[in-house]
Amino acid sequence: METLFFYFLRRGLWETEEEYKGSKAIGPEDWKRLFAMAHEQAVTGWLIDGVGRTAMRPDRSVWERWLFHLLYLEQMNRLAERCGQQWLERLEKAGMPAFVFKGTSVALWYQQPLHRSPGDVDVVLKDGWSRLKPMLAEAGIAFRDENGDIVVQENERVPVELHARWEYVYNPVVNARLQHLCKEVDETDRELYLVCLMLHIRRHFLTYGIGLKQVCDVAVMLRYAELDGKKVAILLKRLHVERFGRILFGFIENYIGGTEAYPLKPVRRGKGAELFRNVVLRDGYRLKMEREEKARNMRFRIGRIVGNTWFWVRRGWTLLGIMPGEVMSFLVYKAGKRIFRHG
Repeated sequence: METLFFYFLRRGLWETEEEYKGSKAIGPEDWKRLFAMAHEQAVTGWLIDGVGRTAMRPDRSVWERWLFHLLYLEQMNRLAERCGQQWLERLEKAGMPAFVFKGTSVALWYQQPLHRSPGDVDVVLKDGWSRLKPMLAEAGIAFRDENGDIVVQENERVPVELHARWEYVYNPVVNARLQHLCKEVDETDRELYLVCLMLHIRRHFLTYGIGLKQVCDVAVMLRYAELDGKKVAILLKRLHVERFGRILFGFIENYIGGTEAYPLKPVRRGKGAELFRNVVLRDGYRLKMEREEKARNMRFRIGRIVGNTWFWVRRGWTLLGIMPGEVMSFLVYKAGKRIFRHG
């Protein structure tokens, strides 16, 4: 089933004529499982596109529901795009220039941008961050602070996350280097944009895992963004994400394809490659939901603290081989945050 899933995913992403060499006898339960896999990984649009480019189809009623799902994705993406543009205009008028990062921004590299599963609208402020909260309060816009980012959602519309920086890492020395690099350029720097997407994936690896959608974002930029591979390689080394990047490229080469030109030599096999595969395909977005559900069901605060501490230590130990420096900085950050919050 996994082989068939990735076959349809590649057909949807790259609009290729790749031939499927396995059995083409797919039953109703198989189609149901394929869609569930795509839903868990937030890649339903590309699965449907891929099926549509073959002679294989689920039952007519199921196929029609899938097509309606595509229309829903398109509608939600248009809404997210309008919402992002409105926020850029609002912030510009307030003297706070900004740009949309990830989401509808990276979707523009796809053959079918509206078929990327939508999420929050991420807006990065170039200037004026200290004036943001007063501006929102004066305008009567409800917001909440989530780990230094500002989240707003007006009239049940698309959630908008406002950020002071493109991305961050837990290693303070490397983070200072990253922030300096981001201040030297703007959002049109495709190479730094790609590297920040990769750093975002690595950061989520440390917490709960991440789905295929973000991995596909990297694959699509590698194919279509006309990147300077040497510049990307230099950035990856300067930001200490070389090892993780090579394993990420190996996963793309093994399962997603789309390009043969990688900034660094992909690592396709070994413990690191197997660990990466397990985090993406087994954890995905499910682990985050499971952890949140478990936290809601814990009656006592001490239970949550002990449970979270044990979880972070075990997860850090597991990932030590593919991002050693960042794991240690992450654990120190988590410990310091807990101490200063309750000290």
